[in-house]
Amino acid sequence: MIIDSHVHVFPPGFRDRRDELVQRDATFRELYSNPKAVMATVEELMEALDAAEVDAAVAVGIGWSDIELAREANDHLAEAVSHSDGRLIGFCAVSPVWGVDALIEVERCAAAGLKGIGELHPDTQGFRIDDAATMAPLMAAAKRLTR
Repeated sequence: MIIDSHVHVFPPGFRDRRDELVQRDATFRELYSNPKAVMATVEELMEALDAAEVDAAVAVGIGWSDIELAREANDHLAEAVSHSDGRLIGFCAVSPVWGVDALIEVERCAAAGLKGIGELHPDTQGFRIDDAATMAPLMAAAKRLTR
């Protein structure tokens, strides 16, 4: 079995909203402000997996800094995973600086079928990966949900 361990997919309308998203979200701005940066839809990803004879992929969030955009992307990813016949494994996007809201989002995403947390971007999300007070609640939730 061949698994691509790191892909990104976006809701279809996000391409058309690129300028808005660049203004709203620091991580998106860092990764996708260049109009040549490719933003794949689920359909495009599945076509690419088929063409490359890849069996499955782990689709991760981009480490959104804007919680509403993260929720929108997480919802889209959960829907895609549920219709992928096991070919997509989804990881939700949260930021540890959201505190309780991050934990609520992780729980919500786990209930929707997402299997992990990722990506985290300390630089654009505004935290330190070695800050135990910030990271511990999120890591505890991840550990609890993997059992």
